[in-house]
Amino acid sequence: MPAGRVIAVSPRKSGTHLLQELMILLGYHTDGEAVPPREAVVALSLRQRIELAEQYMHPDAVAKLDHRADREGFVQATNLLWFQVAELWRAKLAAGNVCHTKLAHPELDQPVPMHPQAWGRPFATTPPGICWTFHALDIWRMDPAFFREWAGPSGPRLVLGHRDPRDTLVSMAAFLSGEGGHPLGRQPEAAVFRPILRSLPTMSERITYLLRDPAVPLLPDFDAAVSLFHHPDVCAVSFEELIGEQGGGSAERQLAAVRRVAEHVGTDIDPEVVAQKVFNRNAYSFHRGRIGAWREVFTAEHHRLFAARFGHLLEIFHYD
Repeated sequence: MPAGRVIAVSPRKSGTHLLQELMILLGYHTDGEAVPPREAVVALSLRQRIELAEQYMHPDAVAKLDHRADREGFVQATNLLWFQVAELWRAKLAAGNVCHTKLAHPELDQPVPMHPQAWGRPFATTPPGICWTFHALDIWRMDPAFFREWAGPSGPRLVLGHRDPRDTLVSMAAFLSGEGGHPLGRQPEAAVFRPILRSLPTMSERITYLLRDPAVPLLPDFDAAVSLFHHPDVCAVSFEELIGEQGGGSAERQLAAVRRVAEHVGTDIDPEVVAQKVFNRNAYSFHRGRIGAWREVFTAEHHRLFAARFGHLLEIFHYD
């Protein structure tokens, strides 16, 4: 039986949308840091909305709703409630600076009153069929009750995506500087890193800058993934496996990786069918989608700087 809830973790620019695409093809809607395609945005059924309201909305607010007499009002109220529940769980999972939901949804300035016990609800009270996608989770700041739930027989499945940190760095330099024309709707990427990188005339200078700035999220994201990478109950899958022949990998490794993730989440969807569709050039923030781009741009100085700050990551994630 497929897992009702999945959490996918993927450091920034390490193939997050590739992993998200896989989870969508395996039958999940998505929420979290990665921008989903329109068809994968969480869409709640009437029954799920009723259950969500019972669990997370203040009883006095629930009493004022009538999904039979005013379906539109009920849907609007539970839409707002879902945004608030999603924000609550991002905080409980210590997912960091996920996104500026209120900037995208001004209607949240008039929030729905929450149930006094909302913070204590288990993860199992969130709607099923969702893959929550994050760039990093801080295990020391997460809700301790979540760990007990994760260890249980019906707990969520965790999947970790990773990539050669050198390729991740090159992709990050391209994305943050605006190559590909992708908008940045989140701070501090838009307000801090994009102006800095655009002020540097060459890709080489941009990479050098990212290697020196301690605020660049590459090291924190990968460091936070180390424990998950070694955990026996986390399915780790690499960009190099998932990208397939179109990105410089192999069809055999791609199929094996898809099958491994499918088995981990318990779905019976044909892995061969899924593997043929994972590579998606239309995914948000898609750059080049290939392996080994760092070899074309790294200078001797880049090698030195990378080894000094990030060299340990190559050994840990088996890229040495």
